[in-house]
Amino acid sequence: MGLSASQARLLTITARKSDCEYESMRLSHQKIALSRDMDVISAEYQDAINQTNLMYDFYGNNTQANPLTYGLLMSPSALNDYIPTTITDKSGRVVLNPALARAAKAAGIPQEGMDGLPSSEMRNAFIDGLVANDVITDIQGENIKKTTYNQMAGVGSEDLVNVNTAECSYTDLKKMLESVTFDLTDIVSSHSYSGGQGCVFELWESQRAEDGTITGYQKCADVPDNISLGDILNGNYVLRGSADHQGDEGNREFKSWELLVDMVGSSTFWDNMFEGVENLLDTGDEYTQAALEYAKNKILDSVELLGQRDDSGGGNVDYSNFAFWKQLKGHLIGNNSNKSILENVDKNVNNYVGIVYIENSARENEGKYNDGYGLNISYMAQAYLTYFAEYMQGISNSDYNVEQLREQCNFVDDMFTFEYVTDVDTSGDNLLVAGFYDALFNQICLNGWTENENIDDREYLEEMLKSGAMYMSTMSDDGYYYQGSYSTNTYIKEVTDETAVAQAEAKYNREKQKINAKENIIDMKMKNLDTEISALTTEYDTVKSVIDKNIEKTFKRYDA
Repeated sequence: MGLSASQARLLTITARKSDCEYESMRLSHQKIALSRDMDVISAEYQDAINQTNLMYDFYGNNTQANPLTYGLLMSPSALNDYIPTTITDKSGRVVLNPALARAAKAAGIPQEGMDGLPSSEMRNAFIDGLVANDVITDIQGENIKKTTYNQMAGVGSEDLVNVNTAECSYTDLKKMLESVTFDLTDIVSSHSYSGGQGCVFELWESQRAEDGTITGYQKCADVPDNISLGDILNGNYVLRGSADHQGDEGNREFKSWELLVDMVGSSTFWDNMFEGVENLLDTGDEYTQAALEYAKNKILDSVELLGQRDDSGGGNVDYSNFAFWKQLKGHLIGNNSNKSILENVDKNVNNYVGIVYIENSARENEGKYNDGYGLNISYMAQAYLTYFAEYMQGISNSDYNVEQLREQCNFVDDMFTFEYVTDVDTSGDNLLVAGFYDALFNQICLNGWTENENIDDREYLEEMLKSGAMYMSTMSDDGYYYQGSYSTNTYIKEVTDETAVAQAEAKYNREKQKINAKENIIDMKMKNLDTEISALTTEYDTVKSVIDKNIEKTFKRYDA
């Protein structure tokens, strides 16, 4: 090889070797970058393993645990027991979403809060703002405004429920109860049982003279399905019934007294009467509720069947809950017995508060048929309200009393003042919803507020709570709200985000495979480059040796 050719080849080898070394270095840097990518992915996976979600579990049994959201805390529901838990900033101001913030602005609540408690007018303006911004419905807004604003809700009072009440006399109450009507057809009709046994009930109204004495009775033919409680309280209505049996006496399913008493005692009339009165008088006060329960139980004790039916026909009759009981002998069916028995019912039913029972004991065995039953339901309705008044005044100190003998009773009158609920829909959760927004309104007014358009985003809310940028204010047992960390709230649980972990694991495995594949390709390229560099180095040394020998020969030639 000539010297010039060798030098050209040497330069080519040197250039190629430099290219290979550069490419090897570049691939080495790529491998280092892949290593950094692997570190990032590993860190992300580790973060996901440590990632948690905040869950709201009011009942504490995981049956209704829900992801913590702003709406869950700030909207009335059974999940928060209709008690708001406010999100607050470091200054204690209530954090409001845009809709609630607009309602606060509409009510004129300053963002820095107020020095004193707000007025009912401002509260109603806040409710109007909630309606205008579709936080609550028009009907909910009207129902809330009809309740009395609870100025102490969440400010020293745990009882958030408040209602609008007014006072009335007994006469006025009877007028209100004219809207409570009854269908008495489950009593006032004929009832048949096996073996020909049955009973017949009728509704009668006593006719009175000007001095109050009863002059006779008139059967109510058309009113059993529409008589009102007001009518019953103002009138003198009597249930009048008798047992009957047309078949073999030994085949009777019930004893007559069991059949008659149970038919009236199990009627829907009583529950309807209690419900009608409770809808007016139940103001939510525990003492009032206890008085209603006391009155209800006293009435039921005097009209319901005592003990269980005895189908065998034996045993002694329990007359302990009868106001009046009498035996008549020798008055059988076909011997004008029905008239004689019911005449005795009519004679006594207006003298007693409770069951008047006339037993036909013409036969020696128990379970006589053709017995007579009477109950003055006007007395029972008046007694029910009297028991209520008696409890409210204090049973031992009351001006009123109920005895079995009517002339010994002192029924409630206009000297007693009833407190009743005004035109508020107390059904469902209406009162609870009103209490919820009263408590929320009070917190906004007293502590101030700030608007945050991102607060409805669950992830944002969690981030703010976990970082300590926001807090939760919860009502304590003393009726006041206290600010604290989410970690101290008994209803909040921090749980591993299983979904995020699964997603991160899948991403980790996917990215790891990609990086490994890239590393394998780089390793193969670098191995090939190392082989080529080694071959170029060998060739470089050979060509260099040739050049050196040619130069040596040239110098020797000229030296000679």
